[in-house]
Amino acid sequence: MNCEPSVAIQPLSSSSFVQSVCAVMVTHHPDGGLVDRILRIAPQVAQTVIVDNGSSASCMEPIRKLTHTIPVYLILNRSNEGIASALNVGTRWAASEGFRWVLTLDQDTTVLPDMMDVLAEVVRFYPFPERLAVIGSNYRDKVNGTLFCEPTNRTDGFPGREMTSVLTSGSLISIDAFQKIGGFRDDFFIDCVDHEYCLRARARGFHVVLTSAPVMEHGIGHLTEHRLLWRKVHTSNHSPVRVYFTTRNILILAREYLAKEPRWIIESLLGQTKSILLVCLFERDRISKMKYALRGCIDGVLGRTGSLSQPIAGRNR
Repeated sequence: MNCEPSVAIQPLSSSSFVQSVCAVMVTHHPDGGLVDRILRIAPQVAQTVIVDNGSSASCMEPIRKLTHTIPVYLILNRSNEGIASALNVGTRWAASEGFRWVLTLDQDTTVLPDMMDVLAEVVRFYPFPERLAVIGSNYRDKVNGTLFCEPTNRTDGFPGREMTSVLTSGSLISIDAFQKIGGFRDDFFIDCVDHEYCLRARARGFHVVLTSAPVMEHGIGHLTEHRLLWRKVHTSNHSPVRVYFTTRNILILAREYLAKEPRWIIESLLGQTKSILLVCLFERDRISKMKYALRGCIDGVLGRTGSLSQPIAGRNR
């Protein structure tokens, strides 16, 4: 695809862009640092929405107090409805309030002060703004400081790059595209929700972009480093349930998108296979996680989706 900027650049000032953005953060039993992370993003957007998935009243009390001082709107689900459902609720609320963009965030993501300035530049200079579905945020890993994606020096000066998929956290979602594509897939519940949305957007002719500059700090799971022969490897130490959802949902994506996105699907399948092997070698509760991975394989091959209603024998945390 030709990504050279067109002669007529979309007029967009940073101030007008901010007024069109609503941040949507999904929470589930957040830690004590959540208020500080909310305070980092709230001044950069016009509105912040917290969609909580069944946290205790004590967890939510600091957020309730925050709503009296800054523009934070709180939506409380009685139980854990999954990240996809919560994102859909928050995005539809933002759409009903007239916002054009939604910035989706995980509860443990720390944004940098220039995040929205960088995202505004991507929107401003992208040659096909009407076809933008998602702008993902490049980030540094909270544990080892590595960049998710090394910046590239483009001759046209565009501050981003085309991607097949980006993470949910830090994604700027076009509400117009969201309404045309459809919302996040509820039956995926948690893992691969972001990947499925991006693949579906691309299949319908929309584009996915990632910022060149890192604009947040983020971590996937509880990263630990290990030595495997002469190499250093990392494991995410997700719970058995997360191993189930990741395995199942990647296999479902393979069923649905192998013909459309073969390279991404093959790389994802290889990556998940490697992850499961590293679980066997280095992580705790490996027997339980292998049981969940096996069930994830079976359900993925059979196309079964939804929440995991029946726990598998063994530890589940």
